[in-house]
Amino acid sequence: MKRIIVLALFVSAACAADVAGTWQLAVTTSQGSGTPTMVLQQEGERITGTFNSQIFGQVKISGTVKGNAIEFGFEGSAADQTMKVSYKGTVESPTSMKGTAVYAGVDDNATWTATKK
Repeated sequence: MKRIIVLALFVSAACAADVAGTWQLAVTTSQGSGTPTMVLQQEGERITGTFNSQIFGQVKISGTVKGNAIEFGFEGSAADQTMKVSYKGTVESPTSMKGTAVYAGVDDNATWTATKK
């Protein structure tokens, strides 16, 4: 039984897209657009890293990648207010991703693309 669990964990991790590295994003919200960067580290399905934008500065992000589905988010401060931000999307290829984002209280339908540097 223990071997089956270990094998299932290995297969699950092996199926996750590899998103580790530096990414250039293009984000469009109802308030305008921006080009933040993010640096991701990956351990199996778990991702962590930093998101660097003109509005939020550098913030820590965390999330998951399962197969080609990616989700990550952070809390950042802008204009003396804390905002929760969540991204969902699809890893299209080893060098591209795209999806939607929610900037709580500001925009529930932002869009984004990312290209690996």
